[in-house]
Amino acid sequence: MHLESDFISPPPRRSAGLALIRSDRGRVLLVEKAYKSGPERFGLVGGSARPGEHASAACQREVFEETGLRLSVGPVLAVHWMPGNGTVKEGTNVVFDVPPVREDTRIVLPESELVDYLWVFPEYLAGIVAPYTEWRITAALEALGGGPVRYLIGHPYCEVPVVA
Repeated sequence: MHLESDFISPPPRRSAGLALIRSDRGRVLLVEKAYKSGPERFGLVGGSARPGEHASAACQREVFEETGLRLSVGPVLAVHWMPGNGTVKEGTNVVFDVPPVREDTRIVLPESELVDYLWVFPEYLAGIVAPYTEWRITAALEALGGGPVRYLIGHPYCEVPVVA
């Protein structure tokens, strides 16, 4: 049963669009975020949607803002709900397929937000990215290879079951 306040003042949540950008050699593009440390500093290109913006529009905007590339956003490969952690609100990250690019394509990073980028073969993600990011990318690559689009919940080692 919904309370009237559920519709007037819903809890804050974020929605994000992330891009699985692959190279012509099969590597995945990771960006290094200036505002994070440890393995959480590397992740997919993308970010939070603005008010009234859907995840695919946020993905396309963020790809341009973070790389200088104008790429079309393709189908959804994975949806990942993440709990809040005190500094970041709970939210849903939608991973989209985008067309592969050549590794020698010029990437232009915004200096205030991103420090560097890497092209990484999927088998080397562990140790570079956080476990939840590896899980997210692996699920997206499986969908790209003909597997199901998966709905991931939380972290890969949490007690909440993963729904396929």
